[in-house]
Amino acid sequence: MFKKSLLAVSLLALTSSVAFAATPTAKLKVIGTIQAPTCTVNGETSETTVEYKFDVSPGLFPAKGNLTLEPISHNITVTCDARTYLAFVPTDDRAGSELEANAANFGLGTHHETNKEGEAVDTKVGFYGITMKNATVKPTADAEEAKVSVFYNGAVNSSQSLQKEKVFAWAKSSSDFSAGEVFAADFEIKPTINSELKNSGGEPKLDGLATLAFQFGI
Repeated sequence: MFKKSLLAVSLLALTSSVAFAATPTAKLKVIGTIQAPTCTVNGETSETTVEYKFDVSPGLFPAKGNLTLEPISHNITVTCDARTYLAFVPTDDRAGSELEANAANFGLGTHHETNKEGEAVDTKVGFYGITMKNATVKPTADAEEAKVSVFYNGAVNSSQSLQKEKVFAWAKSSSDFSAGEVFAADFEIKPTINSELKNSGGEPKLDGLATLAFQFGI
């Protein structure tokens, strides 16, 4: 016991009496970036326009009521250079011109004409609905595509009517979003035309425009 105590006292005296010289230091610095993938929509890097053209004649209108046209569907493909998740928010660029107010009704613009009294008259052309269906995802650009569902409001469906300013995504289930490099789906447009335009003057035009703002997960 005496020897152990003496050794401890000797070491304490040594460390308290010796002045240590300044020594070099090493710093551990952690750096890096979190980069979102670069994606194209139908091959375009910034903005692309998918056109749906409907030709309407007065003879197509029913005897009473509005005219509902046969839908037209086009495919939209988003291709990314890295694996990601994909969602989007639809915005109605003609908001306020829809004939019937509803979150799923997008506006078709307004027809301007002058009545017999020389007064300006504005008539809403109608509205249209957008349905997303046949959603697929490729894990990599050269992989086989897999059928997935459309996510909206905590649930998934094989097809989904789009709602303005809401989030939609490609998903396997309500709790499992689909990750991949290539995302595709068919977007179907179904317009309804105001019956008042059946006997209107001039040439009323369908002027609907919606924007899909895509959001990428890292």
